[in-house]
Amino acid sequence: MPPSRPNIVVILADELRADALGCFGNEVCRTPNLDALAAAGTMLSQCMVTQPTCTPSRACLLTGCYPSALRSRMVGCHTPDDPRFLPRLLAAAGYRTAAVGKLHLVPQADEAVLIPPVGQQGPDFDYYGFQHVDLVNGHGMGTYGPDFTPWLERRVPDLAERRARTRPMAPGVNNASGSLRTHTWELPADAHSGEYVVDRAAAYLEDHARDGEPFFLQVSFPDPHHPFTVPEPYASAYDPARMPVPVPPVSAADGATALQLAAHRGETGRRDPVIGTPPDDYTRYTTADWQAATAIYYGMVTLLDEQIGRILATLRATGLDDDTVVVFATDHGEYLGDHGLAGKGFHYDSAIRTPMIVRGPGIRAGARLDDLASTLDLAPTLLDHAGVPAPEGVQGVSMRAAWAGEARLPRHAGVLTENDDDFVPMRARTLTTPDWKLTWYHGCADGELYDRRRDPAERYNLWHDAAAVAVRYELLPQLLDQVLGAVDVMNGRRQPPSPAVPNWAAPP
Repeated sequence: MPPSRPNIVVILADELRADALGCFGNEVCRTPNLDALAAAGTMLSQCMVTQPTCTPSRACLLTGCYPSALRSRMVGCHTPDDPRFLPRLLAAAGYRTAAVGKLHLVPQADEAVLIPPVGQQGPDFDYYGFQHVDLVNGHGMGTYGPDFTPWLERRVPDLAERRARTRPMAPGVNNASGSLRTHTWELPADAHSGEYVVDRAAAYLEDHARDGEPFFLQVSFPDPHHPFTVPEPYASAYDPARMPVPVPPVSAADGATALQLAAHRGETGRRDPVIGTPPDDYTRYTTADWQAATAIYYGMVTLLDEQIGRILATLRATGLDDDTVVVFATDHGEYLGDHGLAGKGFHYDSAIRTPMIVRGPGIRAGARLDDLASTLDLAPTLLDHAGVPAPEGVQGVSMRAAWAGEARLPRHAGVLTENDDDFVPMRARTLTTPDWKLTWYHGCADGELYDRRRDPAERYNLWHDAAAVAVRYELLPQLLDQVLGAVDVMNGRRQPPSPAVPNWAAPP
């Protein structure tokens, strides 16, 4: 019998493509620990995020609500605190709640001011329901945090000088603003942020293995988010010439939208052409540049896998393994040169399809679920495992029966992805079905329509193809249904109706 209140450990990566893992079909990048986790549990091969940038996606993962419902629409938002946050609900049910690593629920630099060092977090400390937070924000050699920064400075007394020695790599991907870089790693290997995250997470697990109280621990790594940089031996672990060749750049002949073409050519004149896609003239990069960046990215993924292996080993060593639900997920993917772009933001599979692996009591071992899934449903599934009812207003639904092998995934017919970007400006909504992907842009004659069966690389936009008009009109009402279901039922209402408001976002 599964324990009535299992421990829950959620391990998050940042900007990780699903196809970068061995268990998801990558034959080059070495990820033995995540592959073993998948073999011992269940992997979801078609899990889509609700928004392909950090803050909105992370807020959704922790609530089971769409970013638009949470008023966490884009990077730069200060996510409002909300009673539906998973750690808050679990804490009220008697769980200890903790986060180690990256959070990014508000702008990263602001978060480092809002969260005090661990030693100053008293018994009443509460950050979105987390009772303990050891923060590490930022990326590459620029990571920081209230406790992490002093730790790093002790390990690297000449930190500023070493950071200044950083050199761009050629071939590689390096834009003029420096926001997107493939560069050398100049710090000692043991000064990598992942070392700190693993050490602190392992210490938390060891401490709480003794008291017997159920806990929820989120362990969140800043990697493999760009800049693409990693210490040796990982920096030279992969031969660039053996890296996959990216999907060809967008072109008008293939039906690309005006926004996609402008982003590829660097013609938008904005901070980001789309939030998450660093501004650059991507036409200047060669296949060799993208392969060099991918080789470093794969090195980052392999190091991440080793760090995750240490967390899994700690669960075994402390005897927590059998009573702990383990989830591996990420907030979004990374183009890695696909369509002639870097970063994320557009709703290509390389940006919105993410790996999810789950293992633990009541979860089938050695299973692969190929139905569509949404990160919207993670939080209510974990509440279900903990025996905690999802409150009114949670828009996700439990996947527990599917994880147990007793039912299909609830959103197998279609999932919704949002993007509200004030810098373009843009309002976009995407419906992904097993056969098609359709994106509607507010106030725009352009849209996107891809045949997921015949064109899995999403090269050919059929939006203006006369032969696909019937498909477009068949999908638009389905998209509208999803959008209407995403409206927040908690937005200002004070007097509860009777009976309770239904979950409009639940699949029929």
